[in-house]
Amino acid sequence: MLDRVRAAGFPVDAPTLPGHGTSPRDLQNRTFEDWLAGAREAFEKTRAAHERVALIGFSMGSLLALSLAAENDVAGLVVIGCALRLSGPLRAAFGIASAARVRLPDAYVKKPFGPDIRDKTLLASITAYDTNPVRAAMEVHRAGRALAARLASVRCPVLALHGARDRVCSPSASHALVDLVGTRDVRVRTYARSGHMLALDFDREEVAADVIRFLERVNAP
Repeated sequence: MLDRVRAAGFPVDAPTLPGHGTSPRDLQNRTFEDWLAGAREAFEKTRAAHERVALIGFSMGSLLALSLAAENDVAGLVVIGCALRLSGPLRAAFGIASAARVRLPDAYVKKPFGPDIRDKTLLASITAYDTNPVRAAMEVHRAGRALAARLASVRCPVLALHGARDRVCSPSASHALVDLVGTRDVRVRTYARSGHMLALDFDREEVAADVIRFLERVNAP
């Protein structure tokens, strides 16, 4: 999708966040604040180089993009597979652990179905860790719960896109943004055929087109 955005004439910066692109153990030992610090650094560099900046965040990155939009004046915000609420089973398990104030072990869970994409012809092209670091996943759960109270500070136009068959993040998270963010310029769209890896899945062409149209609108003079 980002290649399509770049081809449409928009400069793109996609930073590698702490704990990503290295090893599951590295990711396990990171916190949401680590990821947010990396995102803030990349944002400041981009803002110094460009007059207007729009943010795009996928999954955990959606929480980072929402955080940055709550802190800064940006042209627009796109969230894909919003992680404000994880899927029901994950949310229940982490909710129990949080209530019990349990420190999770240094554990890694094998992904039961691999990357959550319904177009299986693209599985081989996806580069990702083959296990989920449990404490890192808990960081996403906790960050989503904490972030909800700050979203009234988001004043820019928002486009929230979600796969209806997402098994990682609940589609209800994207719909919740309508009431949580501080702008009325919010559009939510779900795509019937796709899972969590929305920008690569069956509906990828529509997703890219929707994102480009949104960026053209918020960057119009």
